[in-house]
Amino acid sequence: MSTQVSNEKPSLNGVKIHARKRDAKAQAKYEPEEFRSSIFQVISDIPNTDFGKISAALDTAGNTLDYRRYGDTFFEVLATGGIIAPGGIIKDDESLGKLPFSLFVLARKGTYDEQLAGAKIWANLITRLTRRYKYLERTFAETSVHVLENIHRYGDEDNRMLAIGLGVLVSEGFMPMDCFRILQKDHLTKDGVALGFMTDVLRVYLRDNSGQQLSKALKSAKIRQLADFFPAAKRDSDCFVRHFEAQDLPQIIELHAAQQTIAMRDALVAEMARIVRDAQRAAEDKVEDEDKNDGDGDGDGDDAVFAAANVRLAKAVQKTMRRNSWSEHDVVVLVWDALMASVEWPLRPDQTEALAVQQIRRFSMVLEAFTQSPKSEIALLKHVQMHCYSEPRLLKAFGRMVYELYEVDVLSDSAILFWAAKGVRFEGKTEFLKQTESFVKKLQALEDADDSDEEESEDDEE
Repeated sequence: MSTQVSNEKPSLNGVKIHARKRDAKAQAKYEPEEFRSSIFQVISDIPNTDFGKISAALDTAGNTLDYRRYGDTFFEVLATGGIIAPGGIIKDDESLGKLPFSLFVLARKGTYDEQLAGAKIWANLITRLTRRYKYLERTFAETSVHVLENIHRYGDEDNRMLAIGLGVLVSEGFMPMDCFRILQKDHLTKDGVALGFMTDVLRVYLRDNSGQQLSKALKSAKIRQLADFFPAAKRDSDCFVRHFEAQDLPQIIELHAAQQTIAMRDALVAEMARIVRDAQRAAEDKVEDEDKNDGDGDGDGDDAVFAAANVRLAKAVQKTMRRNSWSEHDVVVLVWDALMASVEWPLRPDQTEALAVQQIRRFSMVLEAFTQSPKSEIALLKHVQMHCYSEPRLLKAFGRMVYELYEVDVLSDSAILFWAAKGVRFEGKTEFLKQTESFVKKLQALEDADDSDEEESEDDEE
């Protein structure tokens, strides 16, 4: 007699299985309109101007409302008073209208100063809210990109209020300027919408911050050029200057000039580095050819290659100097940067010093050409000090590098003595003075001997 085995699993009859809370939340229907209505209910009994109670109520409501899930909707409502539908259309509540403490309500009427005061009240509400719910900071910053992407669909007045409000948040350090990179898209720049928006943002920012702070904020946000917010056909310097002169923002013009100078300096360094690398490859090719020919060569080929490279470097530097009215001491440090940037540094630290010395010897002609004045010599010496301080691999090579620069007649004894006595920078001062101590003493002894010889000759003449 065969027995049939049942495959049915046992079950608990009459036991109700509850879903986990997080699973229930994940399966819940996404209803931004209901969330907006809940915000209206939270502040229904509070006067519209009692911002202290409104802030406290929003703080408490976070215990019941899902701020984490509806964070993007929350920021849209706080900023525009409604929900941004597909296509950039702002949908307000059909019966209640805009949220009474949203940016588009608080900053709508009055003079510019009154709009700014309303935006600061709004920013204070945002700051207090995110102080309790830290995760909202990131959510609000990410949502601001979506809000900004549709500014070409908003009205001029709405854009002005939004720019003032976000300008306040950025100025007070609540959020970085990263979100404004979205304004560099063609559909926002072509009609000048992005430019007008950024101009309002910058005006707010510069009320409480300096041009230098703005430069750092833009650099941190990877916004390289403010001209990228202009229409494509108006990104030249003349249009840039005329626009911000008309807007009475001279700090922006100064910042632009500084950025242009940095860009030109970087371009010159890149051009010189390319010349140096080409020369190094040409010299390596000559060595390989000589090896193939059983070493038949006298080594003069390398000298010719680097002599030609020195000439090309000098011409490139002189051309840029004339175009931009730069001084000798401005460009000699760029020459140094290009030479050091062209070196392929080895992993072994004992080879680093030899390569640095080799580079100085190969390109001493161009270095000497732009150290004809004491000011240029001191500028180069201080720059070498800072370069060695910032590059750990070169920290111990500073003394040898100074000696080689003296040997190839780039630095004079008077420049080195002045640097040691009065010109040495604070960074690495003790270490670098120690490395050059014996050399400086020799130079000082030679100078003292020369002075005594001059005195004796004068006495003999008398």
